[in-house]
Amino acid sequence: MSIAAALFALALTAGYAREPVLLDARCNELAWTRAERTPIGEGVTLLAMADRRYVYLCVTLPPESLGTLDLYIQGETGAPVNLHISAQTGERTRGENGWREWSGFNNYDGWYGPPVAFSGMIEGADGVRRPQFANSQARELQISRDRFGDGPWRVMLQVHALGTARSGGVAYPADGDSNDSSTWTSLAFR
Repeated sequence: MSIAAALFALALTAGYAREPVLLDARCNELAWTRAERTPIGEGVTLLAMADRRYVYLCVTLPPESLGTLDLYIQGETGAPVNLHISAQTGERTRGENGWREWSGFNNYDGWYGPPVAFSGMIEGADGVRRPQFANSQARELQISRDRFGDGPWRVMLQVHALGTARSGGVAYPADGDSNDSSTWTSLAFR
């Protein structure tokens, strides 16, 4: 199978959202029943849907996961952008010399995804207090169609901190390269 045929086989579609979506890291409300579902590996499933203004993505996670997320996205025009969600959220744009270093977080332009929830401080075996984060059932994003166009978009997902040890991870497409959008899949919606 050619690379183009393999990528076409991995193409994603989004269902049509008829109800409002609550970004609460759960993806179990009525609105998500219309989403297209794509298993992407390691117990992770991508749910995708859109309405006239937004594209909604939900990545369901295996139990005991934090589920940090990097969505690499390129619209019809413009440079590739990395949307990042962990305890810190933000975006960066790929320039001529590669991905720019993270210069700060909490920068959103036409999108939002709730961060990994802080749940307090815990003292480690070494006596140092460190932040503790809550497990999550899912990771959600809402992306404005005005920002990246009416599609299809080129996308690649990376999900990390999976499972009890929080050491698992998965990428979709599995052989996608964050530095080469031609290895990403397409996301089409109505």
